[in-house]
Amino acid sequence: MQYGYTEQLASPLRGKALEELKALLAKTGLTYAPGIQHTALVRDPDGAVIAAASLEDNVIKCVACDPAHQGEDLTASVLTALRRKALEEGRRHLFLYTKPENAVLFSGLGFHEVARAGEAALMEDRRDGFVSWAESLRVPAAGGKTGALVMNCNPMTLGHRYLVEKAAAQCDFLYVLIVSEDKSIVPAADRLALVRASLEGMSGVVVAETGEYLISSATFPDYFLKDKSRSGQVWTELDAAVFCRLAQRLGIACRFVGSEPFCPVTAAYNRTLAQVLPRHGVELAELPRLERDGTAISATAVRALVKEGRWEDIRPLVPLAVYDWFSNTDNRSRFLKRSAQISG
Repeated sequence: MQYGYTEQLASPLRGKALEELKALLAKTGLTYAPGIQHTALVRDPDGAVIAAASLEDNVIKCVACDPAHQGEDLTASVLTALRRKALEEGRRHLFLYTKPENAVLFSGLGFHEVARAGEAALMEDRRDGFVSWAESLRVPAAGGKTGALVMNCNPMTLGHRYLVEKAAAQCDFLYVLIVSEDKSIVPAADRLALVRASLEGMSGVVVAETGEYLISSATFPDYFLKDKSRSGQVWTELDAAVFCRLAQRLGIACRFVGSEPFCPVTAAYNRTLAQVLPRHGVELAELPRLERDGTAISATAVRALVKEGRWEDIRPLVPLAVYDWFSNTDNRSRFLKRSAQISG
């Protein structure tokens, strides 16, 4: 770093410094991303902010350098500062999302491309991170036609189990991947445990986590997109690209999804998968939802009943393990508390 330049690390950035960061981001065609926890800045001798990078959990965001100071290794400086902070907090695996044209820049700074699609690329700071994750999911017994389901199960319902049964009947081996991201009302660890308990003994089916590579649209960072209205579409395309790379490594020939009569976001997601997956040799099979009294069984309906204090009424909608989980007063209390936090 040049003589007279100074570094600053704030957790989080506030006041005038935050406004200076937003001004730098605007100058480089970026926007500030809510949720940022740590920001590293470089100031010139006059105190002006000329480079910055931020961190939320294990995702690096809002990396920017004043065009007048390109080529001074300032991006490397702010990324190094964030990596030190991440290590202090025990975070040893970092990701970043960027424009595909910027992937070369970050490749020179120790990041490795996981996947790209259209307007976005996903990168990580481990050379073999994705491959190691994919191989950790591999089941040696998998063979023949291999399929996959990716589900959140917030919470697991009889509708989810029905989808697994129908998918398993159409292939020789089925991976059921449960979203690891802990942003749902039912905690991630509980969601995974409940799915495993609900599918116990089902032949040719293995339940695993999605890890850190498949995330929800709610947490996809769009600060580098000019048209924010395209965020959902861009996320879907990138998510599909990541899945296709996983499918290639695990020999997954078909991805199953449930028809979506309720959520337009999920319906749009399914349509994009139908366009993208076949280009990579992966079939998309849309399965009809299990209905009760003429209405598809949904996790949304289960959550609503619990919030209304009618948790006993979920019995016809969920596997026994899920009903037992909600029968526990502490679990219901945690559920309602998280519901208020997430909804708020």
